[in-house]
Amino acid sequence: MNFLPLLTIPAIFLLVALCKPLIARWTTWNICSACVAVSLTWILLLILLWRGVIHDPLPIAILMGMSVTGLMFKAAEYYQKYGLRHLWAARLVILVGGFATVLLLLQGNGRGVFVSAAGSLIALVIVSFLMQHTTHKQAVESSGQGTKKSLLKKLDNCC
Repeated sequence: MNFLPLLTIPAIFLLVALCKPLIARWTTWNICSACVAVSLTWILLLILLWRGVIHDPLPIAILMGMSVTGLMFKAAEYYQKYGLRHLWAARLVILVGGFATVLLLLQGNGRGVFVSAAGSLIALVIVSFLMQHTTHKQAVESSGQGTKKSLLKKLDNCC
């Protein structure tokens, strides 16, 4: 069954890409065909894992990791579009929170998934909305010279 993503991802990708003009009429969302294909594939595989049809969670974990990374890049677009500060912190929250949530989900820990996802969402809200009054430039300038200033500059240019 590890070959299943090799079939479902291209099929869903093409289906969504072909239907994108129709979808655009109903919603203002800019849907990414690749993101939808990957997400629907890992959801399908997760259901098959829970049903006992497949037994290897590795392909699911890889696809879920791709979704977490995609979410991080979507957040970066949002941050840049609205001029939000502290993108580096949002990236970190999404990556660490996403990893923990995916790991707990694959381990079957429902309560842990809820706590991890809720905690990550709360941390992302804090970073995205409550920490906006201090700019990165202000943080760099107030740090003086030395290691702290260097680290802040490197965080700004991580990608």
